[in-house]
Amino acid sequence: MQSAEIVANARKAVEVEPDSAEAHFQYARLLEREGMLEEACAEYTKACEMRDDFVDAHVCCGSLLRRIGRAGDAEIHYKIAISMDPGNYYARFSYAALLEDMKRYDEAEEEYLKAANIRAGE
Repeated sequence: MQSAEIVANARKAVEVEPDSAEAHFQYARLLEREGMLEEACAEYTKACEMRDDFVDAHVCCGSLLRRIGRAGDAEIHYKIAISMDPGNYYARFSYAALLEDMKRYDEAEEEYLKAANIRAGE
């Protein structure tokens, strides 16, 4: 199956289940892999808005926003994810990397340590 066909089928799935945060999230992941970053960002945002406890959607949205240079928006999503799940390694580590990008080294170090402690506790 060609990539355009896969995207079209995923879009149909979202049309069939427009109220499914998970469908929007999976569609966003596919769009991101296909390099359709703005569209992916919109779908991640929909998933976050539809389900206020969707930690993975916030982390992925933050990572995409970081990737496209929207650090302030990325930080918001990481903070939301961390507030919902303080023990989420990926949220902590990703947020630390963003803080490092922003040259907020002391905060980055603190988040890296928190991530390391989470990983060590597993």
